Amino acid sequence: MKGRKNNKMTGLHGLSTKFSPMRCALLGMPLAFSVVAHAQTADDASGVQNGQNAGSAQSAQSTKSTQAASAKGTLPAVNVDAQRESPRGPTSGVVAKRTMTGTKTDTPIVRVPQSISVVTREQMDQQGATTVDQALRYTPGVYSQDSTDFRFDQLRGRGFDYSEYLDGLALQADQYYANPRIDPYFLERIDVMRGPSSVLYGAGSPAGIVNMVSKFATEDQVNEVQLQFGNHNRYEAAFDVGGKLDNDGTVLWRIVGLGRDADTQVDGVKDQRIAFAPSVTIKPNADTRLTVYAQYQRDPAGGLFDSLPVQGTATYNPNGKVSPGTYIGNPDTDYFHRTQYAFGYQFEQKINNVFTFRSSARYMHDDVDYRQSYFGTWKAGTNQSVLTMSAFLDREHLSQFAMDNQLQAKFSTGDVKQTVLFGVDYQRLLSGTNSGSGSVGTLNPFDPDFSTVGQIYTTTKRVDTATDQLGVYLQDQIEYRHWLLTLGIRNDWTSTNIQTSGSSTGLQNQTPHAFTWRGGLSYLFDNGIAPYFSYAKSFQPTTGVNYAGQALVPTTGQEYEVGVKYQPKSYNALYSAAIFDLTQHNVTTTDLNHPGSSVQTGEVRSRGLEIEGHIQLTDNLTVLGSYTYLNQVVLESNTAAQVGKRLTMAPRNMANLWADYTLHGGALRGLGFGGGVRYIGMSAGDTTNTFDVSSVVLLDAAVHYDLRNWKFAVNATNLTNRAYVAYCSGGACYYGSKIGVLGTAKYQW
Repeated sequence: MKGRKNNKMTGLHGLSTKFSPMRCALLGMPLAFSVVAHAQTADDASGVQNGQNAGSAQSAQSTKSTQAASAKGTLPAVNVDAQRESPRGPTSGVVAKRTMTGTKTDTPIVRVPQSISVVTREQMDQQGATTVDQALRYTPGVYSQDSTDFRFDQLRGRGFDYSEYLDGLALQADQYYANPRIDPYFLERIDVMRGPSSVLYGAGSPAGIVNMVSKFATEDQVNEVQLQFGNHNRYEAAFDVGGKLDNDGTVLWRIVGLGRDADTQVDGVKDQRIAFAPSVTIKPNADTRLTVYAQYQRDPAGGLFDSLPVQGTATYNPNGKVSPGTYIGNPDTDYFHRTQYAFGYQFEQKINNVFTFRSSARYMHDDVDYRQSYFGTWKAGTNQSVLTMSAFLDREHLSQFAMDNQLQAKFSTGDVKQTVLFGVDYQRLLSGTNSGSGSVGTLNPFDPDFSTVGQIYTTTKRVDTATDQLGVYLQDQIEYRHWLLTLGIRNDWTSTNIQTSGSSTGLQNQTPHAFTWRGGLSYLFDNGIAPYFSYAKSFQPTTGVNYAGQALVPTTGQEYEVGVKYQPKSYNALYSAAIFDLTQHNVTTTDLNHPGSSVQTGEVRSRGLEIEGHIQLTDNLTVLGSYTYLNQVVLESNTAAQVGKRLTMAPRNMANLWADYTLHGGALRGLGFGGGVRYIGMSAGDTTNTFDVSSVVLLDAAVHYDLRNWKFAVNATNLTNRAYVAYCSGGACYYGSKIGVLGTAKYQW
């Protein structure tokens, strides 16, 4: 974009170098050349931060006139000021090196004693990602299901569902279908922190969090209009404009918008969206910054899940295979409508050289109107050719408020440097759900006649939920020479009230509280290698009661992780590797003494290895690669057939490799090619492991061309048009996306 310049000053970053005057034999005149590259912060001066920083760089020539310099026979001094990458802003290239997600402080990734991956804006553009699922396909420890379900993101890591965050605040999900979904065009980057993260973020999955970072007002002028076309009649228009409102940059603005109309590979299912997001930033001085923003999204057709029977997809059916384009439901009557809006602020005040105060808050609201028909079982006597059908009607309203206040102190005592963070956060969720369900006929998936499928017209059950969570946390990052110790503690108080009408369960009140902590130790070698060890805990409230009417307690997680990160000095790259042992306790399992009730005696363990590399080998060549090994088993369960078995949606092996080569000179300057291969290993098809979902290899490709203010690109995913099952769970299977072709024309000025 205009105003954003890549840092090409490799080897100068963080150095101050002067060449003494010398006699130039060719010119016969004295030549004095002075280059000054301003020193980085203490975080980067240790040698861990790469000299070729991925952040933006700006250069300013000396104010001395060229004419005066010539009179003295010397060239004017040139100052090169290499600015640090912003963990909440745009990152040049695909190698991000700083994060706010891992510690809630601006910290180099190599200094965080936990696994973190970042998908930058450029990576999303290179790979043509149109959903967050797709953006994370090349990220280790993330099982991006990439199915035909467009209703919400479905992200799993280390065998569990990720908790989703937007700009550091939780995206709360209702217990039914009111789940916010963010379009990746509105994002600068996506951070993935793997492993328990409750010490900073409160209640959440042991898998970790996916934190999406929004496009907000920026000092760099942004002027962009984008058109996209693709198969399945996909048409999309988007714009991104903003910059300074005044010459001093005291007031910044930005507006991002998008409109889309598309079919999908499933017959009768559409994907439609209208969205926009304005933001304004006010900076009255260098120490104060306030950003206010709003977001609106309307999905007239937000997709439908297309669950398919196991027989005919993952296993044998005497009638053949069910086509990936077949919708098992009634496309004439089923729909998913969503309206989603939010507004909030981010505030930062530097009090003095030690203390900084930060505060952020957001209110988000979701309305969902949803009707879906789906299969039940094979009808007896039909030789697995006719399915019984059911349907539900669901109308939901979800309101959520989240706030996080932080006081940071950064100081030194002799050789000991510390960054202390104290925070208080609060979340409140209110949801109301009206639903109804019932049987609606039959359907032959091999020869669909949708007139045999009825629909539900009325709701019969009302569920109202109110949840509050208050958390207090303290973190200390202690650096002594090459050692870095990260310690964190937190206590949460939660309250959940569930009122159900049309059910015998009535009112449920739960008030669990939890204490969590994290400890990590890293050693930072001068050559950029940083081995580490960490331990972390998590908790996640569980709704419901046992047979005695007692509220279920939260599930808890604990993880041991040993890893190493490497940020070389000679070129722009970041490598990481980690092994982990993660256990979830208090898992709900069947109460054998009281059928229909549950007890919390289950336990699940995940062990594995994750390896990742983001590499900018040259100005022309970018390479991304990762490998994931996951061994997840049920250690304890009252269902004996599940003990020692693998969970579903947890492939044992995953690997991927992506490369992009772009020409920056010659007659074909601006032309680039990209290609990738993804391997998704075999996974369990059910909880008793009676069948497996087959492994698959998928190929992706891209070609792009920059011509003056224009950027053109064509992306293709699953080039071989492989029909494959993405996953099976709960007695149903889901196909993955077949070939997708996306053309993009972008104009920037």
